[in-house]
Amino acid sequence: MMEKRNGLKVEISRGLKPGPAPQSASTATENVYIRVRQSLVVSDPTIANPTTVNPPPSIPQSSGHLYLIKGSIDDIRRFAGATVDWIIKVAHLICDPSGAGQVYTHRTGTPLYWYDRDRDASGWVQVNLGDPLVPGIYEFVTTGGPITLSKISERQSRSETSVGSDEFSSASFHRDLELRDGKACVVNGADRALIPSHLVPKRIGTDGAKDVVTRFVGAGAALDIHRFHPDIGVLLFCPLEYLVDNYMLGFYHVAGQIYTLHNFDPDDPDVPFTGTTFTDVTDLPPLHMYSVTLSVHDARYRLPPKGVFDWHYLQCVLRRFATDQYKNLPNNSFFVYPFEKLSENGFEDNANDDDDDEPPYYSYCVHRVMAEHWEKRREQEQFKEIEKWSSEITSPGVERGCLASVRNCLIC
Repeated sequence: MMEKRNGLKVEISRGLKPGPAPQSASTATENVYIRVRQSLVVSDPTIANPTTVNPPPSIPQSSGHLYLIKGSIDDIRRFAGATVDWIIKVAHLICDPSGAGQVYTHRTGTPLYWYDRDRDASGWVQVNLGDPLVPGIYEFVTTGGPITLSKISERQSRSETSVGSDEFSSASFHRDLELRDGKACVVNGADRALIPSHLVPKRIGTDGAKDVVTRFVGAGAALDIHRFHPDIGVLLFCPLEYLVDNYMLGFYHVAGQIYTLHNFDPDDPDVPFTGTTFTDVTDLPPLHMYSVTLSVHDARYRLPPKGVFDWHYLQCVLRRFATDQYKNLPNNSFFVYPFEKLSENGFEDNANDDDDDEPPYYSYCVHRVMAEHWEKRREQEQFKEIEKWSSEITSPGVERGCLASVRNCLIC
């Protein structure tokens, strides 16, 4: 979609989540599935709504299999590449983030043949890192007790602006991320139109944030976690924050503090690493598969744990590939706190009228940056003309900023 404001054309990307297609004989052989035995799955003991008197119903202990992930082999390979490593990781993030358990697949028969059948010792083998990825069914097998599945964070609306006198606020969250991330986007180094992004959304509250960190990092790491803790956020350029907030951009862990970005937006798969397309810039690197190395600019802070990025990445995967079976399980979503809007009470925990945490519309930050950019360009051109007139020497062209400053978008 193209928007025009202040004489500037900016192409805005908005993604939609495709629903999983029903099983059919014509497409089954080209699909990739992740499943578990239904009888091994138990309901999360954590009550979704802490204010509910009676807990929700448990998952029925039925026979058969619970299909968790479904996607075409081409769609899956966009993120997984040529090996099963991605399948193994996603299966563990759903079923056991601690790393216990194995993944098996069939070496005989078709996915359609095995769809309603139990695996057996003769036709199924364990898959290992580096094995080739092929269409088929991949089954997670636990080595311990029952399986508690990771919850789904439903993305139906933005987190509302919270009100009240919380000990921790969005103002402190913003300040902490600026200090830790050096007042620059952690992806492309942009130093304008920045938004403190919640990898764990504030709408699930402190209880939900603790639940996430406990499962994906550890109980000790969750002790001091709250919904405005810097360990669950990063500073991002405005369009990138929109993608992260809507589970269309995920950080896939490689090693140490190195992550590969995966763009899950099916409507704009080739968007550049700015998160939006500028009509006068064509040489920016693509966002998908862009490598990012995170670092701390203030030693008093630490980077978000790998497990926090893993949880957010899983939500991106589930938004794109989760089956209806998985999404419709009882007690499988986080309770969303009904935060009040600023207009309802007339005050906010961050009393900063110039705050960009909740821009009035998605492309507002981009339009503002571009307007400032062209104003700066006009001033530079005027200065060049004056200098040329006074010295009668042609001045060189205006030097462009570096790639880390998003070149044409953010000229210093």
